Amino acid sequence: MFKRTGVIVHTRSYNTVKQSMRHEIIIRKSRFIGSAFHITSEDEALSRLRDVRSEFPDASHHCYAYVVRHDSLIQRFSDDGEPGGTAGMPILQVIKTRELQNVLVVVTRYFGGIKLGAGGLVRAYSGTAAEVLDKAGMASMVLSPRGIISIDYAQVGQVEYFLHQKGVQIVETEYRDKVNMTVIVPMEWDDFHGMLNELCSGRLEHTRLSPVFHSWE
Repeated sequence: MFKRTGVIVHTRSYNTVKQSMRHEIIIRKSRFIGSAFHITSEDEALSRLRDVRSEFPDASHHCYAYVVRHDSLIQRFSDDGEPGGTAGMPILQVIKTRELQNVLVVVTRYFGGIKLGAGGLVRAYSGTAAEVLDKAGMASMVLSPRGIISIDYAQVGQVEYFLHQKGVQIVETEYRDKVNMTVIVPMEWDDFHGMLNELCSGRLEHTRLSPVFHSWE
């Protein structure tokens, strides 16, 4: 079974997993291997799913669910041959209950010869999903201002110290006729630019870019 639902998203923050994680449990001789990933698109979700299938090519099932932020909130799941409603939807419900987005959870099963029944399967798949998400941890992603600042070489030391003190994330630094730093900032861009411009005595050029989601934890 393969389903998709979608709702429009407008929030300026969301929760996701802090790190990719793998966790395995044994239930009545069946192995349930949970894999959790942070993703940013459906293409990445499907690529990660292919990787898991390649890693465990002889598994009985690769059941999964993912939630992706886009223009709408995309939710997909699959039972991958298990009885309808016993695997993919329970995994998705765990993700939704925790209000996570941009997350893929795959639960790989090696059948151990003992049938678990519908209720047992639901508990196994949802339990594996919950445990791997517990181990992955949670991070809050906040829509944050981003831009490029251009400074003289003589200003680099004091500017880097200022950025560190303010918790600014330096994404990239290019050394040309001036030093160009791509930064993500934990405050309003105008406030950031005003403070930095004062520090640089007006000798500062800047280009504001589109904001991005970033974890400040």
